[in-house]
Amino acid sequence: MEYEKSARRFRPVGSRKKKAAPQYSPAGTGCPVVEQAVERLYREQNETHFWNLMNALNYALELKTRVLVPLDAAADPQSGPAPWASMPIPAEKAEGLDPWLLHTRKERSYLPLFTSVKTAEAERATATRPMAERGMREAMEYALNTDGIDGVVIDPWTNSATLDGSILNGLLKSERGSEGPGLEELDAGYDAARQGSWAEAVQHYEKAAEAGSAEALALLGDCLYQGRGARRSKVQARRMWKKAAEAGEVQAMIALGDDAAASGQEAAAALQYYRRAQSAARGMPDVSYTPQIRLRIAQCETRYVSRKKALMELAEAEQGFCIQLEEGAPDAEIWLDETRKTVAELMNEGLENR
Repeated sequence: MEYEKSARRFRPVGSRKKKAAPQYSPAGTGCPVVEQAVERLYREQNETHFWNLMNALNYALELKTRVLVPLDAAADPQSGPAPWASMPIPAEKAEGLDPWLLHTRKERSYLPLFTSVKTAEAERATATRPMAERGMREAMEYALNTDGIDGVVIDPWTNSATLDGSILNGLLKSERGSEGPGLEELDAGYDAARQGSWAEAVQHYEKAAEAGSAEALALLGDCLYQGRGARRSKVQARRMWKKAAEAGEVQAMIALGDDAAASGQEAAAALQYYRRAQSAARGMPDVSYTPQIRLRIAQCETRYVSRKKALMELAEAEQGFCIQLEEGAPDAEIWLDETRKTVAELMNEGLENR
């Protein structure tokens, strides 16, 4: 798609260096899951990569991801990029300002959404333009509900993806949930677990597992492993996790990795399970398990290769566990505390190595 560059007035305040751990935001970590899915689709246009992008966007919406939106207000002339992207103007000052749009030669207009500072500064047309940080859902809904806007373009200057109104409508208005056998019992089990009614949760998980739900089997294994609502049996739990993992259930792979680590096995054994989970979740990221994968990979592998990358993975994990906590997911607070402790350890290591 060819774009024509389509100029009101703001002045950047300045810039500052980050001394804290990166935050899950366009100015911090970007949105790696979406960026990677867009890159794959950009390289090879096919149905599988398209649906992988839709799954990545669903995950980003679950995470309450934010994006950078350029505003229709010209910056003062400068010799180089202004720090608009890394320091977007406050939301209250951006309120009421129109976004800057991309216009195609076919007289269609699109709202550009940038997932990171780097992608926003890839072209002068936006590198010197005021930016506002918006929720991805909010920005997409604006594009969908505003006359004269035909859709959005994610990161138009680099690997890009164009989503027209029909795609946005399906993405924003469809409900994402579990699929497969035993769904009603599985949902009932989740509800009981959120209330702390573990015996009831076990009953529902058993029925869902009998119906063929690998997810329920993994959750039932967790109850048996911890002795929640049933007599503790780590042997039975491992058996269930292995069966669920063979069926492709990501949560079972994570659980097997955690069990391997807790059982004093070699670190490589746990990492192997975490890598399997990472690979299985690549095409279907989900807020119920992807944050756990990010945390474990950061703890067991990435921190020894790239401290910076590990901190970025942990930032995404922290965001996900905060969402889980809001939704009342069991153990979300424990996962969140462990993530923050790992972040603190890595930050201290960075100070010691200076």
